Amino acid sequence: MRMAHHPSDFIGYELRYSCTKCQRSGSMPAAGALARYGNKALPELRYDFAREFGCDRGPNAPFNDKCAIRYDSSAEKMLGIEVPPPKADHERTLGELARYEALFALCLECNRRKHIDRWGIQKKVGKGLTLAQLAGLMRCKCGHKGALLMVRH
Repeated sequence: MRMAHHPSDFIGYELRYSCTKCQRSGSMPAAGALARYGNKALPELRYDFAREFGCDRGPNAPFNDKCAIRYDSSAEKMLGIEVPPPKADHERTLGELARYEALFALCLECNRRKHIDRWGIQKKVGKGLTLAQLAGLMRCKCGHKGALLMVRH
């Protein structure tokens, strides 16, 4: 399974790119890039585009001086994949949270803040519970029902 897109995925489209460090931009038909550079993955292909700018920042450049070429048109748009806009935190479900995200509850009455075991809650009630619903079910030690849930990384 390929993890990156290749010029062959975009035949019929123009690959537009720009570099914030070099202050340059350019474009090339995907078919032209395929014929000229082969079917390299787009992240690797940017170094070939940078060389056309006269830039020598390559994959072995120091971390703070890496190539800054970005593709201007999103791959999802060119492939016709509809990407939904991001949801607000209170609309997200427990199953939609990323593995690295943590939940904290803040009591609006006494300002007590507590880490929430989202994995334990998810085992009990499932992945479909929204964070707004979960916030309404929370009860603080002070007796106040409801909480403000915060998602942190």
